[in-house]
Amino acid sequence: MSSILPIWNSVYNSVSIMVNHTTPYHTDINGWQQWLDMLIMVGNYPPLDFVITTLNLWLQYNPGMIIAMPGSALEHGVGFANGNCACLTYYMQQNVHESVGIPLCNPPHISNVQL
Repeated sequence: MSSILPIWNSVYNSVSIMVNHTTPYHTDINGWQQWLDMLIMVGNYPPLDFVITTLNLWLQYNPGMIIAMPGSALEHGVGFANGNCACLTYYMQQNVHESVGIPLCNPPHISNVQL
């Protein structure tokens, strides 16, 4: 795996593509609660909701929508899409960092912001 690091062109170490897929409510595993996952929806489908149950929040999950959220910290899910849709999901996995010997960064803190 370490041989691909010099050509990997993303800050994320993992990518998944889900096509016409219903996702039950869940929290992601193998990540840190401070890391943000990036979800990008594409396709042609009627209105769909992205639900973050932890926050009691329903978001319109339209084509072209991008959501950044800590999937390890917030329970979330998506219902059935009656159409053609795909979700490109970019995320981090702690075990990938550890297996290639890249140290994990400290969580962000407001004191790190320089004004």
